[in-house]
Amino acid sequence: MSMRPSPQDDVEHAERILRQGRETMRRLQEARSAISAVTGVAQSPDGLIRASADGRGEITALRLDPRVMRLDHEALSKRVTAVLREAQTDAESQAKEIVDGALADTEQTMPAPLDENFINERVEQIARNLL
Repeated sequence: MSMRPSPQDDVEHAERILRQGRETMRRLQEARSAISAVTGVAQSPDGLIRASADGRGEITALRLDPRVMRLDHEALSKRVTAVLREAQTDAESQAKEIVDGALADTEQTMPAPLDENFINERVEQIARNLL
């Protein structure tokens, strides 16, 4: 005769799920905080143009060496755009790494879903107890 799970087992299972849920939320909040601290950086090959972006991809700084004014406006525009994109890509890559790590952590903490047999047995047990 197999051991049937008791209502106490259900309570313990629910408490474990709640603990795991809290842990998952804590890890996701840590990831959110870490993303807000991300700084993506880039510079042109000659070092005349530098840019920074935050974890949301927003440009936070752009520094132009005065020597860039020697470039024609079209070349300057292309180089600035390339450096800005590179800074955003760097920030995006860092943020993705944080998110991927947090998701991997949370997948390990989430309990397996209850299967249909368990639920059917539990309903039958409750019905028998009520009768």
